[in-house]
Amino acid sequence: MLRSMTAYVSINHAHKGCSISCDIKSVNGKSLDINFKSNFILPKVELGVRELISKKVHRGNLEINFNAETIAQPSFALNKKLIKEIKEELNKSDLDIKNLSFSDIKDIPDIFMDKKKSAVSENIVKKVFKEALLALIENKEIEGEKIKKTFTHRIKRIHKNLISLAKVVEKNNLKRKKNILNKLNSASLNASEESISNEVVNQIIKSDISEEIDRLYFHKSSLSEELASKKAKGKKIDFILLEMLREVNTILAKVTFSKEKKYALDIKIHIEEMREQVSNVE
Repeated sequence: MLRSMTAYVSINHAHKGCSISCDIKSVNGKSLDINFKSNFILPKVELGVRELISKKVHRGNLEINFNAETIAQPSFALNKKLIKEIKEELNKSDLDIKNLSFSDIKDIPDIFMDKKKSAVSENIVKKVFKEALLALIENKEIEGEKIKKTFTHRIKRIHKNLISLAKVVEKNNLKRKKNILNKLNSASLNASEESISNEVVNQIIKSDISEEIDRLYFHKSSLSEELASKKAKGKKIDFILLEMLREVNTILAKVTFSKEKKYALDIKIHIEEMREQVSNVE
């Protein structure tokens, strides 16, 4: 299923006197880039959260804010582990630590721990995050469905223009041949001569766009298949559109009549519009 890279969710969960919030903002990005911020999650738990994301999200810039605030009266305790580390470092120094008082350490960051925040387990964190991630993916798919509809509409327009282009090119082939012959006659060259006759044939072959039209039909079908796929990827869609753009540019370089150019230009415009929008597809 097609997914947009742009989405935002905010989840709140109450647990043992704490209000846990998880906000996820996703925007366009060439690869998966995660910016994680939290006021209570340990690095080990954060690593688990990042692994969950990488399994579900392929690309985009994600900003995650995961915080906990105490609802009732907070319950603080000294961070004994941090105090032990500070003491060990001070013992290694030449400082006099015998007269060290509480006022000397009270302003050290994280010297106090909120017991209620510390009581939030890894399982609760993962539960809240999974809920937020599921909501994010749902939002991405809703937006992706809107993008898919605009793509489907443009593919239909391309199909109609391809049919019209093929018809008008076939109708103009005789005119094209006459134009070449007129140019040869104006240059006082005999078109009945073998070398000149071969040149006429070569010019007609050079102006033939049947292969380009066939390849455009093929790429159009590939694009429709990718859009319908459960694992549709923006990078693959962009590659198909780039191939289609190359073919239509070749057609524009070959065709000479105004109607032919009109249909080819319409096709190019639809492809360019899809290429702009695919930058928002995961």
